[in-house]
Amino acid sequence: MTDVAQLRSRTDPFRAAVTGAIRRFAVKLTVKALWQLAGHTIDGVQELVRAEVFGGIGIAARPPAAGKPEAIVVMVADAENPVVIAVRDEKTRAAVAGSLAEDETACFNSLAILHFKSDGTIEARPVSGGPPVALALKSDVTAVKTTFDTHTHPGVTAGAAVTGAPAVPMPAPVGTTTFKAR
Repeated sequence: MTDVAQLRSRTDPFRAAVTGAIRRFAVKLTVKALWQLAGHTIDGVQELVRAEVFGGIGIAARPPAAGKPEAIVVMVADAENPVVIAVRDEKTRAAVAGSLAEDETACFNSLAILHFKSDGTIEARPVSGGPPVALALKSDVTAVKTTFDTHTHPGVTAGAAVTGAPAVPMPAPVGTTTFKAR
């Protein structure tokens, strides 16, 4: 049974404000810098708020329209808009990264996945389950650069236009479907 002190603690206005300061919302619209979020529906009216996305440095993402994205929002006391501090789309995550093994990480959207595997390899592949995509190796890029750097046309001044010159074959890339971390 709840005593008076416990009831007073649960209904304290400060405690209620703090408890409501961090909430989960459904993401409705992500076209602009401020996302539109949908909260509770009370008496047939759905709460809609605009929130700034406070993401990590070097990472930007927008959820797919077909997903069910959610956001964790912090209501900062004196801010004009609440702030999104975490987002997820469980529907896409379950479909794409649901089979991750222990000590694995994935960066993904609804079409492609970059999979950092527990054996130290990195794999890029389509979400549809197709084979890994061949990625250029540093040696491939170096071979192309070397071809450009060393290619000359006898009797032609550097920087001059070359017409009617025979085609010079480019080196065929080796490529790899898996990178090995060091």
